Amino acid sequence: MKFNIFQKRQPCFGIHLNGTALKFVQLDKKRDKVSFLGYSNVPLPKNLITNDTILDANALAKLIQQSLVRPQFGRITTNRVVVSVPESKSFIRVIQIPEMSESQAENAVMFEAEAYIPLPMDQVYFDWQILRREGGKMEVLIIASPKEFVDKYLAAMEKINLKLVGVEVESQGVVRTLIKPGSEENTLIADLDAYKTALIMVVRGSLQFTSSIPIAGNNFTDRIAQALTVPTVKAEAIKREFGLANTTEYPNLKTYLLPVVNDLAAEIKNILHFHYDHSEQKITKLLLSGGSAKVKHLDEYLAPMLTDFPELKVEVANPLANLGNLAATTLTPYEALSFTTAIGLALRNL
Repeated sequence: MKFNIFQKRQPCFGIHLNGTALKFVQLDKKRDKVSFLGYSNVPLPKNLITNDTILDANALAKLIQQSLVRPQFGRITTNRVVVSVPESKSFIRVIQIPEMSESQAENAVMFEAEAYIPLPMDQVYFDWQILRREGGKMEVLIIASPKEFVDKYLAAMEKINLKLVGVEVESQGVVRTLIKPGSEENTLIADLDAYKTALIMVVRGSLQFTSSIPIAGNNFTDRIAQALTVPTVKAEAIKREFGLANTTEYPNLKTYLLPVVNDLAAEIKNILHFHYDHSEQKITKLLLSGGSAKVKHLDEYLAPMLTDFPELKVEVANPLANLGNLAATTLTPYEALSFTTAIGLALRNL
């Protein structure tokens, strides 16, 4: 069975599920204007998902059903859904094969994919897409995810009469949201959630590879909690309000948090060095996205740590920027950072 993730579908909404939250978005497009029909960001109960593994499909189905009835904004008008698979449960790679017809490529891609995917092909859902043809060769994006994981999603959706019409890796949704179609700018995206950061390499507008690192929002929270000897809930509130800015009440906040920024910068340097070991394409932009990109001043303190790459500009992403003619919405670019992946899933058929 293939994902068929590259085929066009009927209108649907997107569900992004990670270890801390359930996020969903439905978009609509009339003529040239895009609007948000409905969205929610719902905290997950503990022990529902651990290490990107769904522990209780029944409880997950119930939570989704309850959340869809009363979204935080608007309403969901379809039962067709596209869901995301976490990077840790996915295999993404761009491979090169000799140029050939698409029908001939089917067997060639499957043969090559077996060398990169660390599971038997009969144990994964698999899809591929030709990115470009150049110099007698083809660049092909291959994506796979374990059936065991995806089938748990299927089970949860079937329980509440949702029709699963697409499965995408989180990074695909992020790229669709943040990279303008036709863009040739080479970009590294750091998509930060509470537990992990996905480093997503995009070259000439196409997803190339991803890497997941265990440095993200909770690392900032934990540092504050330890340094100030306050509960995690209080530390989270301090992080959200002040970020890396020192205040009269918290004069050493930046000092507490800079080691986390330094660790993040080190991982970003590693992936950039890996890229340059295999490619001459210059990466000119680092985009920070995801809910933990809302840590204030993160971009300002990260940029000076990446001066080894002088051509690299560090920016906080705007997930609304590429939606075109966007109807008035209460969702600000800052709040939309939490919905980066879900917006990309919802954009799939627009």
